[in-house]
Amino acid sequence: MNSLEEARAIIDECDKKIVEMFELRMQAVLDVLKYKREHKLPVFQPEREQYIFKKVNSYLRNAKFSDELESLYSEILGISKRLQSKHLFPFNLIFIGFMGGGKTSVGKKLSTLLEMNFIDIDDIVVRDSGMSINNIFDSYGEGRFRNLETMAIQSIKGKKNTIISCGGGVVLNSKNVDLLKDMGKIIWLKVSPKIAYSRLLADDGRPLLKDSFSLETINEILSSRLPLYENASDIIINTDEKNVDQIACEVIEKLLDQ
Repeated sequence: MNSLEEARAIIDECDKKIVEMFELRMQAVLDVLKYKREHKLPVFQPEREQYIFKKVNSYLRNAKFSDELESLYSEILGISKRLQSKHLFPFNLIFIGFMGGGKTSVGKKLSTLLEMNFIDIDDIVVRDSGMSINNIFDSYGEGRFRNLETMAIQSIKGKKNTIISCGGGVVLNSKNVDLLKDMGKIIWLKVSPKIAYSRLLADDGRPLLKDSFSLETINEILSSRLPLYENASDIIINTDEKNVDQIACEVIEKLLDQ
């Protein structure tokens, strides 16, 4: 290499080729997506990613760039998944349902699978108030928490391509439901009282159950909310006897069937 200018000229030419190939690759990703949809094939195939990593590594002539190549393709594959998700689901995915339904865990799993952002409404309340949910209930009561919950939902009104997990009581305020319906598809993760009880046994962060944790209390609260969940939801997933991966896959399948 004779000069800085020559090196930069090579970089410029490489960048041009990279952009051309990137555009070609992204179009191919959309073509693959279209084919999969038309032939009802699984859209997301994690094993394919491992194959790609192995394949591109075999093209590398200088092993000292192996780590950098892996970083590059991690980002490229992430971008590809985000592109697919934007075309498949041009709306936010909003999870509602009773405590123990798996809203947060399933939301985070889908965030990884679909390369979509994840937001938990309770986390926004805690961040903006500077208090835990239990402290808000203890100090100011449920009414104050519900107001903060509505404010949190209003604060994310412009979000796109995002998975949103809501607290179990979000449907108690019809204004919340109206706001959420305007943001995307509402998915109810349905859970029976018995399963909710078993999942919540080791969880002491539920203020509504703090003084009376029993199957009877759970059944009473859940029964009063069932019609609200049903009226608010676009999609219903029964989560009983299913793990997070199974629920996440069912969510994707039902969204694709719509």
